[in-house]
Amino acid sequence: MRADLFPATLFRMQLAALALAAAVHAAPLGPNLYIAGDGFTLEQAAADAQRDGATAYKILLTGAEAERLIAARATRETTDLLRLARASGARLYVCAKDVKALGVTPRELVKGVTTVRGYVADPARLADWERRSPRAPDRKSLAVCAE
Repeated sequence: MRADLFPATLFRMQLAALALAAAVHAAPLGPNLYIAGDGFTLEQAAADAQRDGATAYKILLTGAEAERLIAARATRETTDLLRLARASGARLYVCAKDVKALGVTPRELVKGVTTVRGYVADPARLADWERRSPRAPDRKSLAVCAE
């Protein structure tokens, strides 16, 4: 092995390690994420978080569970559950794709819920409110909320 190649190879390995570390820290995997949707209710997600002893956690509402967040239709039971979840440390999220599918905007949702974007193939086709919405908080949510 030539001695003059070693520093270049070492540099490339360090650069690759740095790129990998940056990618890993760009969006956390999704610890303390509870998803309400696809057969799991908001009640089940909140109960799972309580059972796990989570004190700082995320609940992502998708599909039919997202419909419960429309302020004009939200029941007292739903708003009470959301309030209790926030009081116990939950941050509440809903996918922008689900909000759009419901034909509403984030302004029409109950207070305290953040509308987030997932991975998007063509950002140019997003509505203005979708472009302004923050990205989902972790890689799992980014994938679930992907369009």
